[in-house]
Amino acid sequence: MLVQLDEETWEVGETDRLEEVLADLSDRAQAKGRLVTQLIIGDHPMTDLELVPPTLAKVASTFGKISAKSERMDSIIQNSGETAKKFGQQIRENAQQLVEDFRQGKSGMRQLDQWFGQIADYLEWDQIHQSVGPPQSRETEDLPFWVNELMNARQSLDEVRVTDMLEYEVIPRLPQ
Repeated sequence: MLVQLDEETWEVGETDRLEEVLADLSDRAQAKGRLVTQLIIGDHPMTDLELVPPTLAKVASTFGKISAKSERMDSIIQNSGETAKKFGQQIRENAQQLVEDFRQGKSGMRQLDQWFGQIADYLEWDQIHQSVGPPQSRETEDLPFWVNELMNARQSLDEVRVTDMLEYEVIPRLPQ
């Protein structure tokens, strides 16, 4: 059975499971500094939502040809800059709402925990962007430190400290 990644084509065994073939495909893309952005299995464009364990456990040859297109990681990161900035602005607005809720005596620890998930995604993107992007001013340079300090304040359930750190240390380091 044939597998194709961009211009490269290779054969895989007739009994290889789909998950093994896709792992190999992903490894080949990653070795070239690329990320798979489009996957077609048989004649069907597949999304990550369709790649569930029962499907991945099937023999790949039952699907037919597998082809994928990839893009350079640095290109993806550069093109995602505006989206990441908007996401950072949304995180900032959510943090401002948390500050307002805490200052009004509304406990927002559950919302804060959800916000931590968002900021983790943003920080991960920022770290990748720094590793492949051009040098630039780093308004978010100290952000990971302050998010860690904020998590410590959250652990101690100190709502006043959480609120102050959000307002005076974290929010100013997020995109406006």
